[in-house]
Amino acid sequence: MTAEYLVGVDIGTSGSSGVVVDGDLEVVATASTTHEMDVPRPGWAEHDAEECWWDDFVAVSNELLSSGIDPDEVAGVGVSSLFAAMQPLDGDGDPLRPAILYGNDTRTTEEIEVLNDRIGEDRIYEVCGNKLTFQSVGPKILWFRRNEPELFEQTEQVVDTAGYVVSKLTGTYTIDHAVASFFHPMYDLEAREWDEAMVEEVGVSTDLLPEPRWSTETAGEVTDQAAEATGLAAGTPVIVGTGDAIASLVSVGAVENGQSIFMYGTTGVLFTTVDDVRTPEGLWSFPHCLEGKYTVAGGMATSGAILRWFRDEFCHEERQAAGESGADPYELLDEKAAEVEPGAEGLVMLPYFSGERTPITDDSARGTVTGLTLSHTKGHLYRAILESVGYGFRHHLDAMREADVPVGTVRAIGGGARSPLWRQIVSDITDTTQEYVADPLGSPLGGAYLAGLGTGVFDGLDALKSSTEVTERTEPDRETTAVYDEYYEVYRDLYPQAKPSMHRLAELAE
Repeated sequence: MTAEYLVGVDIGTSGSSGVVVDGDLEVVATASTTHEMDVPRPGWAEHDAEECWWDDFVAVSNELLSSGIDPDEVAGVGVSSLFAAMQPLDGDGDPLRPAILYGNDTRTTEEIEVLNDRIGEDRIYEVCGNKLTFQSVGPKILWFRRNEPELFEQTEQVVDTAGYVVSKLTGTYTIDHAVASFFHPMYDLEAREWDEAMVEEVGVSTDLLPEPRWSTETAGEVTDQAAEATGLAAGTPVIVGTGDAIASLVSVGAVENGQSIFMYGTTGVLFTTVDDVRTPEGLWSFPHCLEGKYTVAGGMATSGAILRWFRDEFCHEERQAAGESGADPYELLDEKAAEVEPGAEGLVMLPYFSGERTPITDDSARGTVTGLTLSHTKGHLYRAILESVGYGFRHHLDAMREADVPVGTVRAIGGGARSPLWRQIVSDITDTTQEYVADPLGSPLGGAYLAGLGTGVFDGLDALKSSTEVTERTEPDRETTAVYDEYYEVYRDLYPQAKPSMHRLAELAE
């Protein structure tokens, strides 16, 4: 064991968490905090960067170091975050407006149409390897320029979440290749650099954008001012960092060709590591945080967020019982759902509660529950929510397999993956084996490991692979999979049938 420690902090959609590990990847301390996502209008999703991002980092860092760790023995810091957000900064590095979040913010329909018409969809795909979606930062910058021109004129830099925190720590503006690639149409996937012509089409210049770098490169050192706020020692190296799901791939050792993750988070995402550029239609393709590798991915706009909504709005009884017993209300809801047969006895939900990102891209898509009868209960509805995310994962897997993207055994991560019932439902629906790492630390651990690579504490991936212990395997039940095959057909049929009504209702709600 070495005397050097590594700090990893992840800034998420609804909270932040951190970890300190030693040179053997043994966990020394953990910390977490929560924050709220602002939804000022339907389809909008924003964060106050100072309150949600920097204040969270400060709180988590101080709690981690209060465990008795000598700040002078911290070898490096790695930051991961939700991605990709759009945060414009003024000349002093201060936010000019709340950050516009990733694909759960769906305000850019017009801007996507403008850029597609101006540049051409084929040209965008040729350069970026991706179509423009609500995940794309370029349309968000264009929205900002068109709708808030006075603030846009004051903009000196545009950063993402991790980039903002790193700038507060070091005074340096950075972005890693993985996150930069979501600034499409401005990032050239093959050349791995900004495409100046595309940047101009968005109406900005490369002067406003940090130069893309690899996640493990050193961005700078903790400044005196940041040291006073965070408890870290001035001069501590800080790496560029990366996106949360990419750091999670690293944290569970899914770094070889075909190794994948299901992330059971606020949003549900599927990420697969590949050795070369793959650009399946309807999904995202981008560089891995590790040089020489790439990633194919997709993400639902809402998954765990629906469970939280259902718990908060309709489950007062379970919340009260959990408060009295010390149980988790989600565990009580799982018990009700486990009593219901696969397929929720004729219920199918579409989980499009904030539109949808991939494989369909539709900000006006809406959540639906089809098949309700007077015999259905709270347990049926909760199971239908769990199953809807499983159907969403299967939709993404179908898109990958149709494009010959290798997908092998999948590792399950995120808070929702703690539910054996949910994992079993997803395995049954997708006909996929899942490996679960008990008490996974996810993105913060990935960030800490990347910091170790960047600072020389680790010289490769061997330490990571040897430290990853799979404690549970969830195998699909073939008979149940056959049942879900029938329901999945209904799931796929429902969206095109309901789309006109969804769009009409979205218009009426404005």
